[in-house]
Amino acid sequence: MEENREPLSAIAIEKKLQLLRNKHFSEDTIALVKSDYEYGLTEEEISLYLNKSYDIEQMKILSECLHKDVPKDVIDIIKNTKYSVHQMQVSLEFYEKGVPVQTIKEVMDKGEKPITMRRLYEEVLEQLNNVKEQIPEESEYVKALISQMDEVVEKINHQNERYDALNKKLSEIETSKDDEEVRERLVKENQDKDALINSQQNELNKASSTIARLRDDIEKKDKEMKRMGDRIESLEDKIISVATENKKEAESKAEPQESQSISQADKKMVDTVAVPQNMQAVANGIPVYYQIPVVDGTGNVVQRLPIERSVRKSSNSGVASLFARLSFKKKSRADIVKLVASGDLVPAQLVQIKSAIEKGLTETQLIELITNNISAEKMKEIIEIAVLENSMAD
Repeated sequence: MEENREPLSAIAIEKKLQLLRNKHFSEDTIALVKSDYEYGLTEEEISLYLNKSYDIEQMKILSECLHKDVPKDVIDIIKNTKYSVHQMQVSLEFYEKGVPVQTIKEVMDKGEKPITMRRLYEEVLEQLNNVKEQIPEESEYVKALISQMDEVVEKINHQNERYDALNKKLSEIETSKDDEEVRERLVKENQDKDALINSQQNELNKASSTIARLRDDIEKKDKEMKRMGDRIESLEDKIISVATENKKEAESKAEPQESQSISQADKKMVDTVAVPQNMQAVANGIPVYYQIPVVDGTGNVVQRLPIERSVRKSSNSGVASLFARLSFKKKSRADIVKLVASGDLVPAQLVQIKSAIEKGLTETQLIELITNNISAEKMKEIIEIAVLENSMAD
């Protein structure tokens, strides 16, 4: 313990001593600590006795143990605060004379007075000396025995070294095996993760393609809707124009209706005459003739009286007739176009909507057709039913 002691600098020692003064250690203790720092003891070693439970003499005994390089297990026995300075001094003295550490521990554990401890140590020391005297130091037998023991110990040490090397090698192999298993597991996990990432990437690619296709479809539908709206407005404008021209032409050519009178006598004869509905014939701009049968008392037809009346030529002929049934206000037409443009309709449905307009469906019927999201096939059937219904209503 006395070797390789390098004392601290004076400034460093003074700083440490100042800390002890702040903790109110006595000047004797501070002087002892300063001496030990200058001797080269470390702070850890000095802290062994820096306990206010010790008096200055006990501290000096422990400091002496540190100076004499007494083993730690002996110091641990001696430093117990329950021992007096004389007990500590006697135990240290007889340890230096050769009394075994175990004996010192047993004697100190008894807590005997220092004089009793000295007598016990002397007895143990005397017994040890007697044993040494009984063994011939120069005995050839002892030398041979010691030599054999040394060889055995050397062989044992050699075997131990081999066992240590073997154990180390086995540990390395086991560690390498564990590392290989860990590596394989990590490789497999990485492969699984790569497969999952590839799968997810494929799904993303498919989703991106679908999104792009849907965007194209939406753009196409928007263009088709715009084209259909423009065409509908163009057709409506043409219908309005043709209807206006036909109306003017019909008004300029219209003639007053003429009625055919029936004599009072004939009226009496036709009181019982029925005019079947299926005998009426109607044509645009063509006179309509009613042939009224005149019967006698027996029910036989004796005469047929033709009655002529003129029917004004309709101004809603051809395309004008279509507009007459679809003569929406400007706002209504704009609402229909807006409704078609904002609806989620496919091109096949738009074709049917166009057909419905051309076939003269009412605004209410068109709205029902657009808003109910009916398939194109079903739209076609409904349009035919609506056309039939409208014709019957007319």
